[in-house]
Amino acid sequence: MTTRDQVGQLLRAVVAASAARGQAEAEREFRRIVDDSPVAICVHADGRFRYVNDTMVREMAAESADQLLGHRIIDFVAPQSVPTVLGRIAARPRDGDISPPVEMVILPLDGTARAVEAVAVRAQWRGRPAHQVAFWDVTAHKTAEANLRFQAALVTHVSDAIIATTLTGAVTSWNPAAEAIYGRSAVQALGCPVREAVGAALDPAVIIAAGGVVHTSHRAADGSPLAVRVSASRMDAGYVVVCADQTALRRAEQHFQTVVASLEEGVIVISSEGMVESVNPAVLRILGVPTGVDVAEAATVPIYDRDGRLLFTDRRPVLPTLKTSPRRGGVYGVDRLDDGRRVWLSMTWSLLDPADPDGSSVLVSFADVTEQHTRYQRLVHRATHDHVTGLPNRAHILDLVTGALETGGHRLGAVLFIDLDKFKSVNDAFGHHAGDAVLRVAAERLRKTLRPDDVIGRVGGDEFVALLAGPIEPAEADVVAVRLQGALSQPIFLGGDGDGTRDPSCISASIGVVSVRPGEHRAAAEILHDADLAMYRAKAQGRAASHLTMGALGQHGPFGSRRG
Repeated sequence: MTTRDQVGQLLRAVVAASAARGQAEAEREFRRIVDDSPVAICVHADGRFRYVNDTMVREMAAESADQLLGHRIIDFVAPQSVPTVLGRIAARPRDGDISPPVEMVILPLDGTARAVEAVAVRAQWRGRPAHQVAFWDVTAHKTAEANLRFQAALVTHVSDAIIATTLTGAVTSWNPAAEAIYGRSAVQALGCPVREAVGAALDPAVIIAAGGVVHTSHRAADGSPLAVRVSASRMDAGYVVVCADQTALRRAEQHFQTVVASLEEGVIVISSEGMVESVNPAVLRILGVPTGVDVAEAATVPIYDRDGRLLFTDRRPVLPTLKTSPRRGGVYGVDRLDDGRRVWLSMTWSLLDPADPDGSSVLVSFADVTEQHTRYQRLVHRATHDHVTGLPNRAHILDLVTGALETGGHRLGAVLFIDLDKFKSVNDAFGHHAGDAVLRVAAERLRKTLRPDDVIGRVGGDEFVALLAGPIEPAEADVVAVRLQGALSQPIFLGGDGDGTRDPSCISASIGVVSVRPGEHRAAAEILHDADLAMYRAKAQGRAASHLTMGALGQHGPFGSRRG
């Protein structure tokens, strides 16, 4: 029996009791029936509360009946429901008239608005016309109805097919999205086995056992294939199946994969853990990944900067560097896995999920620019090196000195300015071709005599500059000058290029030595100028002489000038 039926019986019993007894006895009988009723009951006369039972007190969030008795009933009714209440009162002119149930909104003392359904009967209260009212809360019922309406609208308007079936697989519900996806109307699908409705085997119990979600293929009514994501849930009378059409997505993915696979550029996706997730064929070709080798090796190849310096030394250094680097591209050298040949790549990278850099994979793409890089390096070499000897030229030497001074410390210990004595006579006697040969031999001897960290360059016709790495004492620099003079003094045999002569030629050099200390205040050009002047002082002493200057011009060391 519903609450509405129970209230109807209760009110009829009250009316019968009132009719059969006197007023006092009727009131006692009324209280006996309603005081402990689980239904909220009140009596109002002249528009004010005259009686409320305990349930009514609780429903109105009152502490006692005194907070209600004597107060106007419309003070506890929402404004939009007041006309309904007044209309119902006027519609019961005779004792015993019972109103049909009516919905209204009441306002308990706690300020909350609650939906209720009420039934009223015209009666007498202490000799005056009154109305006995019973009501019950329908808020939960209203919420449930709203949820059902929302769910119905959701099923109707979602883009996924929502299909309900019996336990045996017969279709009992087929929403508009299912009609659109499968090309079958609800009339055609209802009652059919679900496997026929979706054009493929579909067992909800199997899907649930597999975790509730599967990716599979269905067929529309016209036979066209559908890529679908299917989820299933159990209901009391069967199953509900949700089929998301992913045909367009799968087609787009296949198109994208085809495009990426055909690119000349290499594309690598590296996971947030540093593992290779995917590579396209160009990666294998450019990096020379041999057949059968794990493509993960592509993420561990050595990488070098433009100057050939190794950037990463451990096994998986690339990912954190790419994620934290302010740069998003550049040219890098990579040693191929098959033959070790170095190729140069124009590389760019980006986070696939910038909002979550720690958990994001990284997309790396690169193109082989070895030919362009080699051409560029040749141009740079030509601009910074002497074309006869292949040594750094004056501009390059000045840059190296400037860089050493800016770095500070002991990177540069001394500068030697070397001038070949009587070189003009070689040109006059044998020609400029022979002179170039002498320069090349001299350059090679100077290079071999110096230490690995030292640099030798040609800054003029017969002039060379040696940069001695520090720290180095002045006496040691002077010893180096003596060794260089000794190397240059060995005979050079000319005419080996087909002129029929093998005449020996002996050369010597005048060397100016300038010591460079940490905190050096002179600029690179000033240091070379001082070394040049020191060389002229050595030359003034005769052939094969050297002159050591401790600092700026005029600060001569204890060694002064010496002959080789």
